[in-house]
Amino acid sequence: MSVSNESGYQSRLELSLFLLRLGVFVVMLAWTVDKIVNPLHAIEIFQNFYFIQGISEGGMITLGVIELVFILVFLAGLWKPYTYGLIILLHTISAIAPWEKYTVELGATYSMLYYADWSMLAACITLYVLRDLDVKFILGQK
Repeated sequence: MSVSNESGYQSRLELSLFLLRLGVFVVMLAWTVDKIVNPLHAIEIFQNFYFIQGISEGGMITLGVIELVFILVFLAGLWKPYTYGLIILLHTISAIAPWEKYTVELGATYSMLYYADWSMLAACITLYVLRDLDVKFILGQK
């Protein structure tokens, strides 16, 4: 591969990884905003899918604000081993939690939408594995 091709390859890889990071951020942002602007809906999700009871509206809003700060740090590309790793953990839990939605044979309510979780999980893992190459639009980096 020539030097100009390597440079072009590197540039395309950096853009692709940034777009993966941006895409993961957008999905996480939707979940986060739901916690802040519609805490009762988020509480219902926590009760039904994660079996977590007793979260107050104020508690959910607080969780949403903390999550917002976290995903902004993730978008900025800071502390990658920790932020990217925690993104994988959070998304893995959210992909597994609605396991009944994948079991059509058992009479559960079926929705194709839940299968998109696995593509996003693959994107999260890809970002983690290639985190050292994800250098485009990193806060404080030229």
